[in-house]
Amino acid sequence: MKTEATNGGDGWHARRAASPRRLAFCSYLLVFVAALNAPSAFAQRRFTREYPAQPNIRVQLLNRSGTIEVLAWDKRAVRVTATMESRSAKMEPEVSDSGVTIDVRRDNREDVGDINFRVQVPANSTVDISTMTGNITIRNVRGHSVRAHVSSEGDIELTGIRAETVMAESTVGNILFDAELLRGGTYILNSTQGDITLRITAESGFRLTAVAPRTRSIDLNGFASLGEFEFVNEKRKVVGKVGDGGALLSTTNGRGSIVFMPR
Repeated sequence: MKTEATNGGDGWHARRAASPRRLAFCSYLLVFVAALNAPSAFAQRRFTREYPAQPNIRVQLLNRSGTIEVLAWDKRAVRVTATMESRSAKMEPEVSDSGVTIDVRRDNREDVGDINFRVQVPANSTVDISTMTGNITIRNVRGHSVRAHVSSEGDIELTGIRAETVMAESTVGNILFDAELLRGGTYILNSTQGDITLRITAESGFRLTAVAPRTRSIDLNGFASLGEFEFVNEKRKVVGKVGDGGALLSTTNGRGSIVFMPR
């Protein structure tokens, strides 16, 4: 009887000693299965291409979702770097003597998750960027025109811009516009919901129409003493002129503020 009791106790101790090893194995197995099923950096795909370009090339990018950053550099080339959330995402840029076009919506009929872009372009490029969801940043571009459009939600940041035509529009998102206005140029900035901030060189001459129908929040700051302005429609709208009025500046914000700051 003592022998049987001793053997039973040894078996219980052996099983108890093995339990931590089984638990550890199960834990590692669960972590491995979770890693297979969860999206991670290992599932992402990276795309990098560089194309020779003329200084005044046109770059057009149509995305569905993801951040887009466009930067001017001093090379006569366009470099496209993209990080794709899904390995099934496709990208087939169209390249010609006049420009580079990337159309994610055309190349991917179904949603393939975020595709984040970093595009480096010659400073004198014409840039046309649009996305459904995601932030757009364009810096130091000095071509004929700059366009940034977010059809759903995302912020737009345009800094160091010197172009004859600039159009920025976001349905829900903030807009930062830091630029030099050129004589004869046209500048249109619109947001349905968000804040619009304009940093403009104090020497710029422009005719202004600014509308904030819901908030009536239009702050001219230092420009109030640099030009002639009139608040109309119970301060929902401001019209006026600074300097020679050589450029046309129009901005509308449905549910946010409009703030001007000389630089």
